[in-house]
Amino acid sequence: MFEIPDLIHRFSQAAVASGYMVALTLICVIQYLMHADRIEKLRRKMEYDTRELLRLQREVNVLQKDHSQVRFENQIFEEFLSQPDYDTAMRHLLKRFVPRPEHGFGACLEKRGNAFVWTQARGLSTTELTSISDQGDWLAEFEHRDFQIFDVQSLRHSFLYNYLPAADRRGVQQLFVFAIRHNKEVTGLLVTTALYPAGMALERRISLALRLLNGLEAHFHHSEVIRTQRSQLKTTREMLELRDVTDHYRSAVKLLVQEFMKCLCRQVDGHRMLVAFARQNRPSEIRSLQRVGLRPTPEERVDWETEERHLIKIGQHRNSCVVLDPQELDLHGFNGPIRHAVILPVTPKDQTVGVLCVLRHAGQPEFSESEIRHLQWAAEFLGESLRHSIDLATIEMQAHSDALTSLLNRGTFDRRLDKEIRRARQREWDCSLLLIDLDHFKSINDTFGHTAGDVVLRRVADSIKQVLRRHRVNRSYAARYGGEEFAVVLPGAGQGIAMLIAESIRAAIQEIRLEFKGLECPLTTSAGVAVFPRHADAPRSLIDAADHALYQAKNSGRNRVVCLNISRDSDALIG
Repeated sequence: MFEIPDLIHRFSQAAVASGYMVALTLICVIQYLMHADRIEKLRRKMEYDTRELLRLQREVNVLQKDHSQVRFENQIFEEFLSQPDYDTAMRHLLKRFVPRPEHGFGACLEKRGNAFVWTQARGLSTTELTSISDQGDWLAEFEHRDFQIFDVQSLRHSFLYNYLPAADRRGVQQLFVFAIRHNKEVTGLLVTTALYPAGMALERRISLALRLLNGLEAHFHHSEVIRTQRSQLKTTREMLELRDVTDHYRSAVKLLVQEFMKCLCRQVDGHRMLVAFARQNRPSEIRSLQRVGLRPTPEERVDWETEERHLIKIGQHRNSCVVLDPQELDLHGFNGPIRHAVILPVTPKDQTVGVLCVLRHAGQPEFSESEIRHLQWAAEFLGESLRHSIDLATIEMQAHSDALTSLLNRGTFDRRLDKEIRRARQREWDCSLLLIDLDHFKSINDTFGHTAGDVVLRRVADSIKQVLRRHRVNRSYAARYGGEEFAVVLPGAGQGIAMLIAESIRAAIQEIRLEFKGLECPLTTSAGVAVFPRHADAPRSLIDAADHALYQAKNSGRNRVVCLNISRDSDALIG
C-alpha cells in the first residue's frame, strides 16, 4: 500500500503533468486561433486588393477609352479646322455625317436677313428648297437649347416638315437639328439624319457635334476677321497704286487711261480690259477706245471687236454696273472666248459717256463681290481723275491758247517757234513759217459788226486746223498772231511743202460761205512764207521775212501766197 505522502507526491506530479498538458493545449489553441485570424486577414486583404485591382483596371480601361476618344475627337477637330474656309469645313462635316447619301441626308442653313437659306445639302433629292422665315415660335425654341431630335411622329409637327422634299421626309427615322451660333445669336442650322462616328454612344456623338460646331464657328470667325483685314489691306494698297498712276500721268490723259487700265487689269486678274468714250448725244460714235490685255489674232480680230462694241452698247444702255455670267452672255449672243464680264459707267465730263469693260475668258472663275466693289470704285475714281485732268488740261490750254479761236496765243507761239528753230539748227533741217492775214477784215466788222467778225475768225481758225490735219505735217501748230492775223509753223517742211500748205489754206478760206443780216460775206486771205535757214537764221528775222512776204502779197493784189526768194540778201519775191 502506498503511503499518504507518497500518494500526495504522485498526485502532485500527475496534476503538474496534467496542467502542462492543458497549458500546452491552450497554447496550441491560442496559436491556432491567431494563425487563423492572420489567414482571414490575409484573405480579406487579398480580396480587397483584388477588388481594388479590378476597380483600377476598370478605371484604366475607361481612361484609355476616354483617351482614345479624346484623341479621335482631336483628330476630327484638326481635320475640320484645317479646312481653308467655313463652307469647305461644313461640306466636309456633312460628308462625315452622311457618308452614303442614298441612306440619309444632311444640310446647312445660313441666316440671311429675315430668313434661313439652304446653302449646302448632301443626300437631298433636290436642291431647289424654300428658305425658312425666322418669324415664328420655332426659333425661340433654340434660345434655350442647342439641338433638337425629331422622330417620325414629331417630325410631322416640326417647323422643318413642310420645307423638306416629300421623298426625303418618308425615309427619316431620326432627325437632328443643331443651332449654329455667333455671339449667342443663332446664325445657322445644321440638319442631319445621322451623327458621326457611328460606333460612339448617342450622347457622346451629340456632344461631339456641338463642340465641332462651336469650334468651327469660333475658329472660322477668327479666320474671317483676319481674311477681312487682309482683304481690306489689299484693297487699300491697290487703291493707293491706282492713285499713284493718276498722279503720275495727270497731265497726259491718254497715258493716264492706258496705265490705269493696265494696273487695274492686273489687280483683278482680268484677261482683257477696254475703255470707250462717246458724246452723250451721239453714243454710237466712239471717239476713243483703248484696250489692254490679250490681243486677238488677225483671224479673231473682227469677232472680238464686234463683241466689244456689243458690250459697250450694253453698258451705254444700262448706265450702271452690269455683271454678265456665261448664261447671260449666251443669251446676248456671245459665242467667243468671253465667259465673265463686268461693265461699268465712266463719266469724265457731263457731255461725255464712258464705258469700262473687264473681261475673263473660259477657265477663270467669276468675279467675286470684293472684286466687283473694287472695280466700281476704280471706275468712279477714273471718271473723277479724268475730270480733274481735263480741267487741268483746259486751264493749261486756256493759258496757252487764244480764247476765241482755241489756237495758240502770241506768247506761246513765240516760245514754240524759238524752240523749233533751235531744233532745226541742231538737226540741220528746214522749218517754214506762214503768216496769214484776212483781206479787208475791218470792213467786215464795220458792215456786219464785231460778233460777225468773231464768227469769221473762228471759221478761219477751223479751216487752218483742217488743212494741217489733212496734210499731216509733223508737229505743226498754228496761232492767232494778232487781230485777224494767223501764223503757222511747219517743222521739217521746205519751201515747196510750205507753199502747198499755204495755198491749201488760202483756197479753204476762200471756200467759206457765211451770211450775216441776209448778205453774203466773202472771205479771202493773203499769206507770206519764209523758210529757215534759207530766208533767215533766227526766229525774229524769220518772222520779219514772212511778214515782208505777206506785205508783198497784200500790195500785189491780195488773195495770194508769196514766198521770199531763196537768197537771204535778195528782196526778190516768188508768187
